[in-house]
Amino acid sequence: MAVVNMTEVLAIQIWKDPELQKLLPCHCQQCLDDVLAMALNHLPPRYATTDEGQLYVQVEYLRPQLRSDILRELTQAALWVSSHPRHASAESDAAGGDSAPMESEGGSHT
Repeated sequence: MAVVNMTEVLAIQIWKDPELQKLLPCHCQQCLDDVLAMALNHLPPRYATTDEGQLYVQVEYLRPQLRSDILRELTQAALWVSSHPRHASAESDAAGGDSAPMESEGGSHT
């Protein structure tokens, strides 16, 4: 079995919640990936290499505090990405410009 970051697996599951995705007006792959990457950069990784290890981590994330940590980071990331998208808007495309890159991924979105 390959090494699996269970935090990523669980964050992807939580991110699929339609209520959470309402925070992000754009659902292009770039914005979706940016939210996930930003959230994961603020969460501790939990690696597993066996089915038992994956099950252990999943049970651990049933605890309300750990689940709320993932939800909080996804929410903050979605709000930041929605106000700082990295892709060009329709107006920029027409003018030939680009959006500024997401430079402050380190935490200024809080």
